[in-house]
Amino acid sequence: MKQVCWSKIILETFLEESGINDRIKLGDDKARILDGIMRTRVAGWTIVKQASEFNISTDTVNKYIRELKELYDATQKYSLILPVRKTSKQEEELDRL
Repeated sequence: MKQVCWSKIILETFLEESGINDRIKLGDDKARILDGIMRTRVAGWTIVKQASEFNISTDTVNKYIRELKELYDATQKYSLILPVRKTSKQEEELDRL
């Protein structure tokens, strides 16, 4: 999720507004893994390290990352705080100039 410049405020806002925090409070194990993947991804962990930490396959980590991206895009539409996610490599390259 390098398409967003992550800060603690943006991360916590996403987790709250997307409903992941509420699902965790209800005991949803998948939401707990999504939260963990999101936090460790922002911290710079590799997919292999995440798979090892959460005892799931790298394919499952990639599936969850795709799901998080879709959830972020859906949540961002209604958020006043979350920035729009860059969707192309060209946009990312222009930001580096």
